[in-house]
Amino acid sequence: MRRRLSAALAALTVFTGLAACGVSSGAGSSGQPDELHVLVEAMQPVFDQWQGGVTTQGVLLLVNEPLIRYDGDGFQPNVAASFDQVSPTKFVFELRDDVRFSDGSELTAEDVKFTFQQAMRDDHMSTTHIVMKAIKSIDVSGKTLTVELAQPHSLFLYTVARTGIVSKAFYDKHGDKVGTPDVGQLGSGPYQLVKFEPNKTMTIGRNPDYWGDQAPFASITFTIVSDDSARLLALHSGEANAIFEIPTGQIKAVRTVEDFTFTTIDGTSLIMLMMDVTKPPFDDPDVRAAVRHAINRQGVVDSALAGNGQVARTLVSASTLERVASPHAVENTLGKFDKDNAFDPDLAKRLLRKAGKPNGFSVTLPVESTDADASLVAQALAQDLKRVGIDVRLEQKGDDYVEVILRGKHEGVLLFQFSSNAPDPVMPMDYFVPAKSHLNLTRQNTPAADEALARSHAIPVGEAKRGQALLSGLEAYHSAGVSLPLAIPDMTFGLKKPMTIDGFTNYWWMQRWDLLVGVNR
Repeated sequence: MRRRLSAALAALTVFTGLAACGVSSGAGSSGQPDELHVLVEAMQPVFDQWQGGVTTQGVLLLVNEPLIRYDGDGFQPNVAASFDQVSPTKFVFELRDDVRFSDGSELTAEDVKFTFQQAMRDDHMSTTHIVMKAIKSIDVSGKTLTVELAQPHSLFLYTVARTGIVSKAFYDKHGDKVGTPDVGQLGSGPYQLVKFEPNKTMTIGRNPDYWGDQAPFASITFTIVSDDSARLLALHSGEANAIFEIPTGQIKAVRTVEDFTFTTIDGTSLIMLMMDVTKPPFDDPDVRAAVRHAINRQGVVDSALAGNGQVARTLVSASTLERVASPHAVENTLGKFDKDNAFDPDLAKRLLRKAGKPNGFSVTLPVESTDADASLVAQALAQDLKRVGIDVRLEQKGDDYVEVILRGKHEGVLLFQFSSNAPDPVMPMDYFVPAKSHLNLTRQNTPAADEALARSHAIPVGEAKRGQALLSGLEAYHSAGVSLPLAIPDMTFGLKKPMTIDGFTNYWWMQRWDLLVGVNR
């Protein structure tokens, strides 16, 4: 399913794009290059934080910086000189005096208020909106911003840390054109937007008047390279000196590139199969169970991901769940899910007969064409399902993929890849479980899960009862058998020697990650 250009044509396309971005391989006396050029697999169509993925948000948050930053261990002041949670629902932020947008205009508390209000809009179909809609009021007094939530939400500070502040005046002037190539974006961060070609490349350059730690790179360019041959050629030639989120099927080949240092860590991206209970035949619990038992998830990891990942047992990893509950309690819960989702094709056939479909059925599965991992996973599960009589037709989707899955323009089965944006198990649960969430792609209403989530938000982080509530919420969600967590791909990145990175985590994009890049001496 992953169509390939010829190597020669692909290389020409990549190198032309790199040259246009002014990429240089030159380095200063320290050995660190002035310009960082990163190969990525996907990019959003607008330079806008509410339409970006994790990789590109690593660029967006260097232009539109947040009030606070998450450094892997906790929250640190940024645009906000200080912040305080004075009650379960009340937060107070005190802004710095010296922060200006890159055009010289002052960043004010009104800009922050406007930014939060943008994120609260119902027409912003982002994960940020899911948390920001909990805001009841935002009050501004000089440099002080007070936010009151309608109810406690344990993800609020994480969401603030990934919400870049935008200029109200800039949006008032340019409206919907903000983030397009003609208008660009205005921020207060260490870099400013230099060039943006939707779905192709983006370049940010050093902001010389930045209030904080100066940018170590004169420019950083992210360029899409979706073809395997072109990706290898760009790395071998030295035209690119960094690569983030390598497609798992190509990790082995990319690791052969000399003069690069590659690092692999456990990923936070979950690939899962979801079934819409409002669309036959997936409204039948026996059909949903047949689908789950027909798929060999370990086989999917071994074949589609070439072993570069792990089987997903629920919406979040076991290590993340163990942040809130004991290993024994976590394993006890996950063991139940393993049994309900065990690979058993004979049982799958019996369940299809019980559902009145002894000969199986046919269904179309939309697949995001730019997601190499998801495409390979789709092929693997289609082969498994065919063995029990379910014929899955894979339909490649481009820019319309998100519209297809969010608007229900499909036949009832979906393959969805989602990257967690907070190291807390409530994060994916809060997005996919509640009946009213626009990311509840199963359309399942599970009151017990909703109630457990509400309880968890009201319990302070660190208390044992919170972990119990979250585990009970997961049990209630999985009891309906509406989704099958498939795989968690490893996260692999590479930097051209002598560059290295210190403190790289699953949430690198929320940090000043450019400052983590250094040189081995």
